[in-house]
Amino acid sequence: KSTSERRPVNTDYAVSLLEQLKFFYEQKLLTDVVLLVEDTEFPCHKMVLATCSSYFRAMFMSGLSESKQTHVHLRNVDPATLQIIITYAYTGNLAISDSTVEPLYETACFLQVENVLLQCRDYLVKKINAENCVRMLSIGDMFSCSELKQSAKRMVEHKFPMVYRQEAFLQLSHELLIDVLSSDNLNVEKEETVREAAMLWLEYNMEARSQHLSSVLSQIRIDALSEVTQRAWFQGLPPNDKSVVVQGLYKSMPKFFKPRLGMTKEEMLIFMEAMSETIVCYSPQAEKVYKLNNPPGDLQKVGTLVTPDNDVFIAGGQIPLKNSLRAKRCPFFFLILSVVTSVRYYYKSVILFLQCDNLNVN
Repeated sequence: KSTSERRPVNTDYAVSLLEQLKFFYEQKLLTDVVLLVEDTEFPCHKMVLATCSSYFRAMFMSGLSESKQTHVHLRNVDPATLQIIITYAYTGNLAISDSTVEPLYETACFLQVENVLLQCRDYLVKKINAENCVRMLSIGDMFSCSELKQSAKRMVEHKFPMVYRQEAFLQLSHELLIDVLSSDNLNVEKEETVREAAMLWLEYNMEARSQHLSSVLSQIRIDALSEVTQRAWFQGLPPNDKSVVVQGLYKSMPKFFKPRLGMTKEEMLIFMEAMSETIVCYSPQAEKVYKLNNPPGDLQKVGTLVTPDNDVFIAGGQIPLKNSLRAKRCPFFFLILSVVTSVRYYYKSVILFLQCDNLNVN
């Protein structure tokens, strides 16, 4: 490359250029294409649209008749949502809210605006909770967004006893339902919860879903059900469905029962001391002692909080900064994450340390 090609872009000039392009757009100066959405027209510049959108780049640079169009009709696009994307193209600023993020994600996916897609994805991932996780799972699957899908699935697994009665769960696709019901990570204490979820999904639209009867019920770990539940269940099945169900269940049943994650939890006592080298867990049931990850050295003055979901927060603390002329302190925060109910922990607790090593705080 030549010396001129390797020179960095002048940021002041780049900002000035973008401001001029925005001014031309607002004043409808030198525009060379009009986007038509319903009854709304958006005069724009092909170069600006092609810069941020792979969809428009392919359209305007194909060399075909489409590249010479002066008017482009966009169907199934909301005018207000398109306006947000156009504003981003001319300013680099993206306005995302709870009410706009989903249509914005869908439109950005259609127009292949990668940066908008990434920002919408991150926004949705941060907003995942027990109320919307099933819908987020469907959205992630619909748009092939693995990060969103995986994050939503983890929440569905964690909150399964709360979410399986939701309308969104009953409307899950067959493929997603199988993916959830087959998971070892479901936070359920009894397999009866999984059986009830499967039956609710089937009964939501029995006529259309009867073809999935065997595949859905085969995800239930029948040997984990109580004998009373098994007898009552099979006795209540219509004669014409019994053979199909029994065949599907026993054909897919593993040789050895593998418990779900929620079935392996037990009461644990956690002992924390700021100056201690380790955090100790004691299991009264097993009468065993387990050690969690070591806390940072010289940790002092911490406080703990247990949430109703049994997430334990440990916050505060002071760590002396070394190689300092006078004793300065660095705030330190760390969080123990778990997915359990009551005061319980899985053996494999995850400890996330967020350390501010480089802060210079009095």
